[in-house]
Amino acid sequence: MSRGVVTDEKQQTSLQNVYAAGDCAESFDITSGVRKVLALLPNAYRQGYTAGVNMAGGEASFADAMPLNAIGFFGSHVLTAGSYEGESFVQAEGDVYRRFFCKDGVLKGFILVNSPERAGIYTSLIRNQTPLSEVDFKSLEGAPNLAAFPRAARERMLAREV
Repeated sequence: MSRGVVTDEKQQTSLQNVYAAGDCAESFDITSGVRKVLALLPNAYRQGYTAGVNMAGGEASFADAMPLNAIGFFGSHVLTAGSYEGESFVQAEGDVYRRFFCKDGVLKGFILVNSPERAGIYTSLIRNQTPLSEVDFKSLEGAPNLAAFPRAARERMLAREV
């Protein structure tokens, strides 16, 4: 049963030339494999961009939705992404907490408390469904950097189109 406006990857509804985005629209959550409303700013932004490009006659798709959130309060910063399914790995030291969720050989989600550095690397692993066998995940758990990726992957990530 749908809980939001059902759209395709172009954010188009079942009605021709009618698009939906934001808190009312469902997306396919790549981390859980379920269509659901992902009422969070990063997804709403990407849905709106996709809908706008397609309404204007361009070609865009949004096929890698996932829950993402960040908040800061009482001097702490919390970032979360993905789903909390699969095997869990926890690192806790002082006021720093990291928890990673892996399933079927890929990173499915994470919780980072007071450790926002390089969260984009983890997000990229989830979004691209990068097999953990292709990266040095032990290195990424502690001090995430691009050196943990194979050379070909680094070149793809850092390539710029002119």
